[in-house]
Amino acid sequence: MPESQSQDKKRQMGRGMLTNFLGIFCSRILGLARDVVMTWYWGGSGAAQAAFHLAFSIPNLFRTLFGEGAFTAAFVPAISEKLEQDDRAGAWRLAERTITLQLLGLLGVVVVVSGISGVLYWNTLGEVRPHVSLTFQILPLLMPYALLICVAGSFGSILNSLRRFAMPALNPVLFNVCQIATVLVLSRLWPNDEPRALYWFCASVLLAGVLQMGSLMFVCARQGFQFHFSLVWKDPEVRAVCARFLPGTIGAGANQINQLVDKALVAFLGPLAVSSMAYSQHLVYLPVGLFGVAMGVVCLTAMSRAASRNDQPEMAESLDFALRLVLFLSLPCAAMFGALALPFVKMLYFRGAFSEEAVRECVWALYFYLPGLPAFCCQKVALNPHHAKKDTQTPVKVAVAFIVLNFFLNISLIWSLRQGGLALSTSICAWANTITLLYLARRHVLLWRAWPTVCAGLQLLLASAFAGVLAWFAARHAILPQGLPATVQNIVILLEGGIVGGLGYLLFCGILRRPEPRELLGALRSRRK
Repeated sequence: MPESQSQDKKRQMGRGMLTNFLGIFCSRILGLARDVVMTWYWGGSGAAQAAFHLAFSIPNLFRTLFGEGAFTAAFVPAISEKLEQDDRAGAWRLAERTITLQLLGLLGVVVVVSGISGVLYWNTLGEVRPHVSLTFQILPLLMPYALLICVAGSFGSILNSLRRFAMPALNPVLFNVCQIATVLVLSRLWPNDEPRALYWFCASVLLAGVLQMGSLMFVCARQGFQFHFSLVWKDPEVRAVCARFLPGTIGAGANQINQLVDKALVAFLGPLAVSSMAYSQHLVYLPVGLFGVAMGVVCLTAMSRAASRNDQPEMAESLDFALRLVLFLSLPCAAMFGALALPFVKMLYFRGAFSEEAVRECVWALYFYLPGLPAFCCQKVALNPHHAKKDTQTPVKVAVAFIVLNFFLNISLIWSLRQGGLALSTSICAWANTITLLYLARRHVLLWRAWPTVCAGLQLLLASAFAGVLAWFAARHAILPQGLPATVQNIVILLEGGIVGGLGYLLFCGILRRPEPRELLGALRSRRK
């Protein structure tokens, strides 16, 4: 590939990632605000908040499998191939028929899961802990959200295939705004242990799902795709998408399946462990959403289009660039998160019904998630070579192995480390999964060489460790004016530690002559132009 063309491709991917990044950044910041409001109202040890976290993980799992993960992995390459051939009519026809089948399948899932939950609730009434019983009670209220958000994810995939990344990335803003507004209203009506408050909170989830799906349908219509119900399941192209999607539900959703197992196990540790694990996950998945998901979406589109032309140089260039950029952003986040974990959690959550004990338990789980943060990000990219070449079998086999490993690590570590053991198990399996997927990707991306990417990762790891030490030292010796409220003190500590650590990281990268800051800056400049 000519040098100028290679630079153009990198800038295009960088612009796509930045667009996605900005949209996801807005939604994740509002997600943090949602968590702050929820911890203020619900606290960290009550049955209601624990039940919501446990119950919501089920529709969230289906969202990942049937709306973003496996479905996207099968759907985007098929649509991208049609668009690359300039066959929009064929792409819209395939999308209509595929989404119709998705809609019917999800309707069946919602009915079955809701029925099972109702049966479990009535048969375990009075025999299980209150937060578990309440989970079975509210799950049927939350399950329709799975249908709404999965269909919304399909319309988002169509926009991503058209390289319209902003609206799908901003879509979660609607969910967070609905939940924040609902909690603020509920706090004026009922105390946090009132069952009616929890039921209305669940109803706000459904309202958010309707708004999310409707907004993406509207934007797709503006781009030329107007959905009509079209049940043609014998279409060979639809069947090909389904054939790739069905086994890929395990491959693309490995982390989510592991998280579901974690939620089932942490429920036995009590409500405080449930909340601490949930909120520490949300903190870790903030940078994962910003860097891993943003680059994963852009990289899948780029690699799918290159694979349809059998352009091996572009596939190799895209994979290397995506991995380096994700490591450049995620490694310092993990290091400085670890150095500043306690003041960060205190600044966000330590108010209202969220106690100091809840802060300590949340930080404890966070420490064990952080080693896996770069792997969570890179895993989004590592799946793309397989999905771009329409290979869903390999991720399935890899995922099954590590789902089993995760279960045995969970059982081994939970007794000594509690929720921290579950988090550590997830981190170990994420690294093993990512490395295995990249090793096996060499048969799809023939020109990609792992060693330069590994060397770049090691240099960035060294720079990140230096940044983490600087951030820790600056936080320990932060200059705090007398009389400041505790929250303001934590903000000052975070600002001083973050600025010193960030500048140290960029300085170290400059000494090592790393190209990533220059590449990211070039993408930002071209996007502004």
